[in-house]
Amino acid sequence: MKLLLVRKKFAKDRTLGELYVEGIGWYCDTLEPHCIDWSKEKKVKGKTAIPEGKYKVKIAWSNKHGRLVPWLQDVPHFDGIQIHTGNVPKHSAGCILVGIESANCLIDSNLVFRKLMDHIKKEKEIEIEVTSETEDTSSDEYFNNVI
Repeated sequence: MKLLLVRKKFAKDRTLGELYVEGIGWYCDTLEPHCIDWSKEKKVKGKTAIPEGKYKVKIAWSNKHGRLVPWLQDVPHFDGIQIHTGNVPKHSAGCILVGIESANCLIDSNLVFRKLMDHIKKEKEIEIEVTSETEDTSSDEYFNNVI
């Protein structure tokens, strides 16, 4: 199964995006820490979003969250990156939060997370691509070409 995260709104303390799921299309909104230009800036622990790229995803137990969560594998400069619940940037130390965007935060995060897990928890292979929307292509066009 393929997931696609398209980053769309960039601020000093947060990055908002959209998550697409293969076979479904747009699934939910996302919130991550601030995105940096990795060629010019350095990671600030707990306040920097992961680099764009493709990552394998494994479903495994999270002691911090007390449940199964998706874990991104082999993320450069990061360890322990998960997709999980949360509403504001302080709920993420680099992880991807899922929910519905409202006033530059997320709401309904627990509900969205549970539904997402229902869709992906039995998949044997999961991959997520993290990218940013460009002026040349909308997320819909990109999504249709990728997944």
